[in-house]
Amino acid sequence: MAIPNSHLCCIAIFISLLAVSSCEQSALTGQKDVVIPPQTWCVAADGATIDKLQGFIDFSCGGKIDCLLIQPGQACYEPNNPRAHASWCLDAYYRTYKTCDTLGTIVYIDPSYGDCLYI
Repeated sequence: MAIPNSHLCCIAIFISLLAVSSCEQSALTGQKDVVIPPQTWCVAADGATIDKLQGFIDFSCGGKIDCLLIQPGQACYEPNNPRAHASWCLDAYYRTYKTCDTLGTIVYIDPSYGDCLYI
């Protein structure tokens, strides 16, 4: 059974539209079009008080995150002060729970130093 010319024309138009749509979609998802957000970290905000930062350290190290790296002798122990330890805890919490606590602030410059790596 022969297919009428009008149907062949419709089929050809449909296939052409699919091909164009596919090409447009490939162009939109091509490697050069992918936008990767910059790396971010969560660290202690300038206005956060020492008492509140210590409270966050106690809260987060009480089972929310692994605080081994801020223990004596470990890579992130020095400087041994609540602001530095809270910054490390805030970032570890941010990595785990995808939220920067209100005591923290998002930064775009890696706060790692020496052997203390913020990952």
